[in-house]
Amino acid sequence: MLKKLKENMEKEKVDDGSLKFLNIERNKKSREFNCKEISIQELVNRDIYLIEYLDDVKTRYGMRYLVYIKFNLDDSEINGRKFFTNSESIKYILDKIRELDAFPRKVTVKNIGKKYILE
Repeated sequence: MLKKLKENMEKEKVDDGSLKFLNIERNKKSREFNCKEISIQELVNRDIYLIEYLDDVKTRYGMRYLVYIKFNLDDSEINGRKFFTNSESIKYILDKIRELDAFPRKVTVKNIGKKYILE
């Protein structure tokens, strides 16, 4: 009986004209990260969680990867951070993690000379 009542309530929802009523999911192809930007220099020797990334993001410096990170997995999206990178080693690691469908991943950012890597 409770199940039928719930089903009836779902059917009786009235369109209030809001976008929320339509319950449209985000377009994953035009994803943005709703958080502050951080420089990769600020991440050196820090443990971070790689959450996801966008490849081939056009910037004034050319095409870059935009990487979304968190310091704690349970942080909200707005408490995460994003950074741009053109590091071939970081891009390679990100692509491999995506291939393995293994996000999120805990890493440490290291600086070797003028290059940044993930360990």
